[in-house]
Amino acid sequence: AGLYRLSGADRTVKELKEKFLRSKTVPVLSKVDDIHAITGLLKDFLRNLKEPLLTFRLNRTFMEAAEVSDDDNSIALMYQTISNLPQPNRDTLAFLVLHLKRVAYSLDTKMDISNLARVFGPTIVGHAVPNPEPMAILQDTKRQPMVVERLLSLPVDYWTQYVMAENVQSNLNHLIIENANCYATPERMSMLGPLTTPEQHLTKTPSSSSLSQRMKSTLTPRFGSKSKSAVGFPHQGKFFSSPLLK
Repeated sequence: AGLYRLSGADRTVKELKEKFLRSKTVPVLSKVDDIHAITGLLKDFLRNLKEPLLTFRLNRTFMEAAEVSDDDNSIALMYQTISNLPQPNRDTLAFLVLHLKRVAYSLDTKMDISNLARVFGPTIVGHAVPNPEPMAILQDTKRQPMVVERLLSLPVDYWTQYVMAENVQSNLNHLIIENANCYATPERMSMLGPLTTPEQHLTKTPSSSSLSQRMKSTLTPRFGSKSKSAVGFPHQGKFFSSPLLK
Protein backbone atom coordinates (compact mmCIF):
# COMPACT_ATOMS: atom_id res chain seq x y z
CA ALA A 1 0.00 0.00 0.00
CA GLY A 2 3.02 2.29 0.19
CA LEU A 3 3.78 5.26 -2.07
CA TYR A 4 6.34 3.44 -4.22
CA ARG A 5 4.53 0.10 -3.99
CA LEU A 6 1.48 0.99 -6.07
CA SER A 7 1.64 1.35 -9.85
CA GLY A 8 0.37 4.39 -11.71
CA ALA A 9 -1.66 4.34 -14.91
CA ASP A 10 0.57 3.18 -17.75
CA ARG A 11 -0.85 5.80 -20.10
CA THR A 12 -0.07 8.66 -17.71
CA VAL A 13 3.45 7.37 -17.11
CA LYS A 14 4.03 7.17 -20.86
CA GLU A 15 2.71 10.70 -21.42
CA LEU A 16 4.95 12.11 -18.70
CA LYS A 17 7.91 10.24 -20.11
CA GLU A 18 7.34 11.74 -23.55
CA LYS A 19 7.09 15.24 -22.07
CA PHE A 20 10.44 14.83 -20.36
CA LEU A 21 12.06 13.42 -23.49
CA ARG A 22 10.67 15.85 -26.05
CA SER A 23 10.29 19.07 -24.10
CA LYS A 24 12.99 21.62 -23.30
CA THR A 25 11.35 22.38 -19.96
CA VAL A 26 10.41 20.22 -17.01
CA PRO A 27 6.69 19.28 -16.91
CA VAL A 28 4.69 20.74 -14.02
CA LEU A 29 4.24 17.64 -11.90
CA SER A 30 1.96 19.37 -9.40
CA LYS A 31 -0.73 19.24 -12.08
CA VAL A 32 -0.55 15.43 -12.30
CA ASP A 33 -3.41 13.92 -10.30
CA ASP A 34 -1.99 10.40 -10.14
CA ILE A 35 0.96 10.52 -7.74
CA HIS A 36 1.72 6.88 -8.52
CA ALA A 37 2.33 7.84 -12.15
CA ILE A 38 5.06 10.21 -10.96
CA THR A 39 6.66 7.62 -8.71
CA GLY A 40 6.35 5.07 -11.53
CA LEU A 41 8.11 7.44 -13.90
CA LEU A 42 11.01 7.87 -11.47
CA LYS A 43 11.42 4.11 -11.10
CA ASP A 44 11.16 3.71 -14.88
CA PHE A 45 13.90 6.29 -15.42
CA LEU A 46 16.24 4.57 -12.97
CA ARG A 47 15.55 1.10 -14.42
CA ASN A 48 16.39 2.22 -17.94
CA LEU A 49 19.78 3.76 -17.29
CA LYS A 50 22.47 2.05 -19.32
CA GLU A 51 23.81 0.70 -16.03
CA PRO A 52 22.60 0.91 -12.41
CA LEU A 53 23.00 4.27 -10.69
CA LEU A 54 25.73 2.78 -8.47
CA THR A 55 27.49 1.44 -11.62
CA PHE A 56 28.68 -2.06 -12.51
CA ARG A 57 32.25 -1.21 -11.47
CA LEU A 58 31.40 -0.31 -7.87
CA ASN A 59 28.55 -2.76 -7.32
CA ARG A 60 30.53 -5.28 -5.28
CA THR A 61 32.33 -2.56 -3.34
CA PHE A 62 29.03 -1.02 -2.24
CA MET A 63 27.72 -4.42 -1.15
CA GLU A 64 30.88 -5.24 0.79
CA ALA A 65 30.81 -1.83 2.50
CA ALA A 66 27.19 -2.34 3.57
CA GLU A 67 27.97 -5.78 4.99
CA VAL A 68 30.78 -4.66 7.31
CA SER A 69 29.55 -5.36 10.84
CA ASP A 70 31.30 -2.42 12.49
CA ASP A 71 29.18 0.67 11.82
CA ASP A 72 32.05 3.16 11.76
CA ASN A 73 34.06 1.12 9.30
CA SER A 74 31.00 0.44 7.18
CA ILE A 75 30.18 4.15 6.98
CA ALA A 76 33.78 5.05 6.18
CA LEU A 77 33.85 2.53 3.34
CA MET A 78 30.52 3.81 2.09
CA TYR A 79 31.80 7.40 1.97
CA GLN A 80 34.89 6.18 0.16
CA THR A 81 32.87 4.28 -2.44
CA ILE A 82 30.42 7.14 -3.02
CA SER A 83 33.38 9.44 -3.71
CA ASN A 84 34.46 7.06 -6.48
CA LEU A 85 31.18 7.36 -8.37
CA PRO A 86 31.11 9.44 -11.56
CA GLN A 87 29.94 12.93 -10.65
CA PRO A 88 26.53 12.73 -12.43
CA ASN A 89 25.75 9.44 -10.69
CA ARG A 90 26.86 10.77 -7.32
CA ASP A 91 24.84 13.99 -7.60
CA THR A 92 21.73 12.16 -8.76
CA LEU A 93 22.14 9.63 -5.96
CA ALA A 94 22.37 12.48 -3.44
CA PHE A 95 19.17 14.07 -4.74
CA LEU A 96 17.37 10.71 -4.70
CA VAL A 97 18.51 9.82 -1.17
CA LEU A 98 17.36 13.20 0.18
CA HIS A 99 13.97 12.60 -1.41
CA LEU A 100 13.69 9.07 -0.03
CA LYS A 101 14.63 10.30 3.44
CA ARG A 102 11.67 12.69 3.31
CA VAL A 103 9.43 9.87 2.12
CA ALA A 104 10.57 7.65 4.99
CA TYR A 105 9.93 10.36 7.59
CA SER A 106 6.33 10.85 6.44
CA LEU A 107 3.83 8.41 7.92
CA ASP A 108 1.38 9.16 5.12
CA THR A 109 3.62 7.49 2.53
CA LYS A 110 3.57 4.15 4.40
CA MET A 111 7.16 3.65 3.28
CA ASP A 112 9.76 3.23 6.01
CA ILE A 113 13.46 2.84 5.23
CA SER A 114 13.24 -0.95 5.11
CA ASN A 115 10.36 -0.80 2.64
CA LEU A 116 12.14 1.76 0.45
CA ALA A 117 15.30 -0.36 0.51
CA ARG A 118 13.41 -3.38 -0.84
CA VAL A 119 11.87 -1.31 -3.64
CA PHE A 120 14.96 0.61 -4.73
CA GLY A 121 17.65 -1.98 -4.04
CA PRO A 122 17.27 -3.86 -7.34
CA THR A 123 16.84 -0.57 -9.23
CA ILE A 124 19.76 1.58 -8.09
CA VAL A 125 22.16 -1.11 -6.84
CA GLY A 126 21.48 -3.75 -9.46
CA HIS A 127 24.22 -6.21 -10.36
CA ALA A 128 27.90 -6.14 -11.26
CA VAL A 129 27.29 -7.22 -14.87
CA PRO A 130 24.55 -6.53 -17.45
CA ASN A 131 23.33 -10.13 -17.62
CA PRO A 132 24.00 -11.90 -14.31
CA GLU A 133 23.60 -15.61 -13.76
CA PRO A 134 20.49 -16.80 -11.86
CA MET A 135 22.55 -17.62 -8.77
CA ALA A 136 24.11 -14.16 -8.78
CA ILE A 137 20.65 -12.60 -9.06
CA LEU A 138 19.47 -14.59 -6.04
CA GLN A 139 22.50 -13.60 -3.95
CA ASP A 140 22.35 -9.94 -4.99
CA THR A 141 18.66 -9.66 -4.17
CA LYS A 142 19.48 -10.31 -0.52
CA ARG A 143 22.31 -7.76 -0.47
CA GLN A 144 20.86 -4.87 -2.47
CA PRO A 145 18.48 -3.58 0.27
CA MET A 146 21.37 -3.47 2.74
CA VAL A 147 23.18 -0.99 0.50
CA VAL A 148 20.15 1.29 0.22
CA GLU A 149 19.54 1.17 3.98
CA ARG A 150 23.13 2.21 4.61
CA LEU A 151 22.88 5.04 2.08
CA LEU A 152 19.70 6.28 3.74
CA SER A 153 21.40 6.20 7.14
CA LEU A 154 24.03 8.78 6.11
CA PRO A 155 23.35 12.32 7.39
CA VAL A 156 21.40 14.88 5.40
CA ASP A 157 24.27 17.39 5.48
CA TYR A 158 26.53 14.94 3.69
CA TRP A 159 24.13 14.56 0.76
CA THR A 160 23.14 18.23 0.66
CA GLN A 161 26.64 19.34 -0.33
CA TYR A 162 26.17 17.68 -3.71
CA VAL A 163 22.83 19.21 -4.67
CA MET A 164 23.06 22.72 -3.24
CA ALA A 165 25.93 24.10 -5.31
CA GLU A 166 26.08 27.89 -5.41
CA ASN A 167 28.39 28.45 -8.34
CA VAL A 168 26.78 26.41 -11.08
CA GLN A 169 26.94 27.69 -14.61
CA SER A 170 24.31 30.41 -14.82
CA ASN A 171 23.38 30.10 -18.47
CA LEU A 172 22.20 26.67 -19.55
CA ASN A 173 20.47 27.84 -22.71
CA HIS A 174 23.43 26.96 -24.91
CA LEU A 175 23.75 23.45 -23.57
CA ILE A 176 22.36 20.64 -25.69
CA ILE A 177 21.29 17.28 -24.36
CA GLU A 178 21.06 14.55 -26.95
CA ASN A 179 18.76 11.72 -26.19
CA ALA A 180 20.18 8.33 -27.03
CA ASN A 181 18.35 6.15 -24.56
CA CYS A 182 15.89 3.38 -25.21
CA TYR A 183 12.85 5.68 -25.24
CA ALA A 184 13.54 7.80 -28.30
CA THR A 185 15.73 8.22 -31.33
CA PRO A 186 19.06 10.08 -30.86
CA GLU A 187 18.04 13.08 -32.93
CA ARG A 188 15.31 14.12 -30.50
CA MET A 189 15.97 16.66 -27.81
CA SER A 190 15.52 15.44 -24.25
CA MET A 191 15.55 16.60 -20.65
CA LEU A 192 17.33 13.33 -19.90
CA GLY A 193 20.86 12.28 -20.99
CA PRO A 194 23.21 11.22 -22.17
CA LEU A 195 25.21 13.86 -20.38
CA THR A 196 28.89 14.25 -21.04
CA THR A 197 29.85 15.49 -17.60
CA PRO A 198 33.38 14.22 -16.90
CA GLU A 199 34.00 12.04 -13.91
CA GLN A 200 35.19 14.30 -11.08
CA HIS A 201 35.96 12.55 -7.84
CA LEU A 202 35.98 13.96 -4.34
CA THR A 203 38.88 13.70 -1.96
CA LYS A 204 38.72 10.22 -0.58
CA THR A 205 37.75 9.66 3.05
CA PRO A 206 40.92 8.46 4.79
CA SER A 207 39.34 6.75 7.78
CA SER A 208 36.28 6.53 9.96
CA SER A 209 37.94 8.70 12.61
CA SER A 210 37.84 11.70 10.31
CA LEU A 211 34.16 11.40 9.42
CA SER A 212 32.77 13.36 12.34
CA GLN A 213 35.22 16.19 11.72
CA ARG A 214 34.28 16.18 8.04
CA MET A 215 30.60 16.57 8.89
CA LYS A 216 31.33 19.45 11.28
CA SER A 217 33.38 21.40 8.75
CA THR A 218 31.80 23.94 6.46
CA LEU A 219 30.34 22.17 3.46
CA THR A 220 31.96 23.36 0.28
CA PRO A 221 30.06 22.91 -3.01
CA ARG A 222 31.74 20.14 -4.96
CA PHE A 223 29.59 20.35 -8.08
CA GLY A 224 31.57 20.44 -11.35
CA SER A 225 30.20 23.84 -12.27
CA LYS A 226 33.11 24.98 -14.41
CA SER A 227 32.63 22.29 -16.99
CA LYS A 228 30.58 23.38 -20.01
CA SER A 229 29.25 19.87 -20.22
CA ALA A 230 27.84 19.90 -16.69
CA VAL A 231 24.15 19.81 -17.40
CA GLY A 232 21.42 19.60 -14.79
CA PHE A 233 17.81 20.05 -13.87
CA PRO A 234 16.48 23.00 -11.83
CA HIS A 235 15.64 22.41 -8.19
CA GLN A 236 14.79 25.45 -6.11
CA GLY A 237 17.21 27.55 -8.08
CA LYS A 238 19.94 24.91 -8.04
CA PHE A 239 20.96 22.23 -10.48
CA PHE A 240 22.02 18.62 -10.35
CA SER A 241 23.38 16.28 -12.97
CA SER A 242 21.84 13.16 -14.40
CA PRO A 243 23.71 9.88 -14.97
CA LEU A 244 24.46 8.74 -18.49
CA LEU A 245 21.67 7.18 -20.48
CA LYS A 246 21.90 4.97 -23.50
